[in-house]
Amino acid sequence: MLRLGLEAMKDLVDKGEVPAVRLNQKHTVMLREDLIDFLRSEGRRQAAERKNSANGNRPSANSPVPGPTRRTSKARRTKLPDLRAYEQADHQS
Repeated sequence: MLRLGLEAMKDLVDKGEVPAVRLNQKHTVMLREDLIDFLRSEGRRQAAERKNSANGNRPSANSPVPGPTRRTSKARRTKLPDLRAYEQADHQS
């Protein structure tokens, strides 16, 4: 129902995020309603995160000012390579 892999689902059960009953070593049972509740709460949490990031991540008055999180990359090549030799080879054939 969640379209998750076995290991991801095991992690959710082990963390207690999704209620489940282990019947034995091979069988674990979950209620559909519990999965729906998990999806609702996770969806609301993610929506709140997106809303906060869309608002510009305004920190509260008591929170420290975060530093830059992005690494600066090396300068990119702005000069195009000289392709005249390839163009001349194409015209000679």
